[in-house]
Amino acid sequence: MQLRVLNTLDFNDWRSDLRGGIRAAAVALPLGLAFGVVSGAGPVAGLYCAICTGLFAALFGGTPTQIAGPTGPLAIVMAGVFVQFAGQPTAAVGVVMLAGAIQMAFGVLKFGRYISLIPYPVVSGFGSGVGCIIIVMQFNPILGQASASDTVMAVEVLPHSLANANRWAIAIAAASLTACYAIPRKLRTFVPAELVVLIGGSFLITLLGTNVPYLEDPVSLLPNVVFPPLLELPWREMWVAALVIALISSLDSLLTSMAADSATQQFHNSDRELLGQGLGNLVAGLLGAIPGAGATSRTMSNIRAGGLSPLSGVIHSLLLLALLLGAGGLIQFIPAPVLSGILVYIGIRIIDWGYLKRIRYAQPGSVLIMAIVWFLAVFVSVVTAVAVGVIMASLALVKRMADLQLDSVVLSTGRETAPRLTEAEQAEFENCNDRVLLIHLGGPMTFGAANGLTRRLANIADHDMVILDFTDVPHVDDSATMALQTVIRRAKENDQVVILVGLQHPVVREFIRSGMQALIKSCLRFGRRLNALHYAATSIREAEAEEQ
Repeated sequence: MQLRVLNTLDFNDWRSDLRGGIRAAAVALPLGLAFGVVSGAGPVAGLYCAICTGLFAALFGGTPTQIAGPTGPLAIVMAGVFVQFAGQPTAAVGVVMLAGAIQMAFGVLKFGRYISLIPYPVVSGFGSGVGCIIIVMQFNPILGQASASDTVMAVEVLPHSLANANRWAIAIAAASLTACYAIPRKLRTFVPAELVVLIGGSFLITLLGTNVPYLEDPVSLLPNVVFPPLLELPWREMWVAALVIALISSLDSLLTSMAADSATQQFHNSDRELLGQGLGNLVAGLLGAIPGAGATSRTMSNIRAGGLSPLSGVIHSLLLLALLLGAGGLIQFIPAPVLSGILVYIGIRIIDWGYLKRIRYAQPGSVLIMAIVWFLAVFVSVVTAVAVGVIMASLALVKRMADLQLDSVVLSTGRETAPRLTEAEQAEFENCNDRVLLIHLGGPMTFGAANGLTRRLANIADHDMVILDFTDVPHVDDSATMALQTVIRRAKENDQVVILVGLQHPVVREFIRSGMQALIKSCLRFGRRLNALHYAATSIREAEAEEQ
């Protein structure tokens, strides 16, 4: 099935979509400002991210009620990108555009089903790390000082910030954080807590005239269209960051899509969702904004308010654009400590407290992966944390699968009841008088078990015949094929008769593709295990008769 180009906007339920779009925009406004500040690109860049990704995800995405925008993980990644390419600002823009192009490629190549396979301990460690980073990076703004570019620098300059702390800034940040928790639940159903604190706190502090830092007045409220000089960019360094951004954005978006499916009883199109999100990030990068993704809080707010179709996402983006162009000059009146208190509240909520509460019941290996990812995210970089976490989780999975595959390899000689044999097969096997070795292979055989399989089947020379039972093997890869080829050739060198049983077509195709066709033809082959055991028992009886 081919991907459609553009979603059809349905105006039949425009009132419901209008309510959903307004509610989503109310949630997106303070988050866009906050995450834009966290990234280092500024509040306007965060709002343009919400506008671009929200609009294009609605028009081209695969989840009708999805609301996209800047998220905590992506804001932190971009903070690192801006530091990495501090001398080449166009390279940071190029990273965002490249990430969008990679996401679009994911969608076209139908990689949507694979993106969500990132293990949960990696996601948990990364999310908790991002939450901690957001909190740590607010230490200095809470004290009334300039924000640091990363957590290490934030800790290094903390003594100086403490010595020059602004008590009003501390009190305002603490009050803002407290207010985020204290706002009644009934009020939260109508207006997001972050928006209430942002507007109320800014108005009150400005009215009191306290001496605290404010957000900088934006140089321009119009987007800064950037065309990076493609031939002058450090592509080798950019690829890694762009790939991480594409993966995080895709994972965030697809997880939000699944949450939307659960709430609306609909089913999203993963590949189309990646295409829409990628296009949104590509345009966001072109306009000098930060990357975004499907955001659960905004999407669920849209659904709860009645949003039913992509029209709600379009309304959300157009409303944000109108607010930015019409009232963007008010950004300079937002006290930095108020935004810091809101960001600490957001950072606390991003930490995966659910997993931390269950940590004593989790598998030790999973906890180790989560802890390493968290440590690397906070103290090294989020890019390194994701890469290392995925590699560790993949290796752990390969090791576990290899152990399971080797456990399914059962060697039987007829002295005891062999597993998985019927009574007739067991009877024939016992008639072989321990001169036949039955090797049962179970499940897919892959590279993880290849070396162990070779060692496991190293000593098979004490029998006249070797039966390799492939009845329960649906797949073999190159490494397992080479291991089995070694076992068969070793048996041939020992003048043993090799019998292959139950070869399925995918396995035969893999053997032929690997150049084992002649070796297979030199072996006896049976479709059923009973026939192979009957042949082996008959051959053994005839051989014993000749010996007598």
